[in-house]
Amino acid sequence: MIKNNTQIANAIEEIKNNAILNLAKLIKLYGLTPSEARLFSMMFLENVPMTLDDMSKSLGMSKTSMSTGIHGLLDAQMVEETWKKGIRKDLYKTEDNLYKSFANTFIKGWLSEIEKNQKIFYKILNDINSILLQCNDKNIKTSLSNYVQKIEYIIQFYNWLEQIFKEMASKAEKQ
Repeated sequence: MIKNNTQIANAIEEIKNNAILNLAKLIKLYGLTPSEARLFSMMFLENVPMTLDDMSKSLGMSKTSMSTGIHGLLDAQMVEETWKKGIRKDLYKTEDNLYKSFANTFIKGWLSEIEKNQKIFYKILNDINSILLQCNDKNIKTSLSNYVQKIEYIIQFYNWLEQIFKEMASKAEKQ
């Protein structure tokens, strides 16, 4: 069935919106806001450097929202500023390697949280052990010893998570 140009344009627009929406669902899991995820998805799929005005027009959002979103994506190392002769406005393009984007945001975020929590649980373990050395009450010692086992298990879990995310980061760098 032959369609007119308006119908074709509408079909293309619907396909693009569907692609942006569904990629944004994944990208949002990287810890980005929904608008940052949509912005990245649109820029990634369009695959051309864009100004804030271009982004605003494409997503139907304010230039201020685009500026906020692009700064979040710059911080996450998912976009970079670029230059093109004859264009005075700032241009931005996405990191085209989704593996690297994943490593830059999601994996690094997890590794940071893991490290922070490992330090906390090691401190808790040291605090409990200090109390155990000073305490003579058998019931308290038994209770704290059980608690130590749980804390050590948590630390073991964090060490396992850290190893997995470091392996993921290593594999992402090779892609």
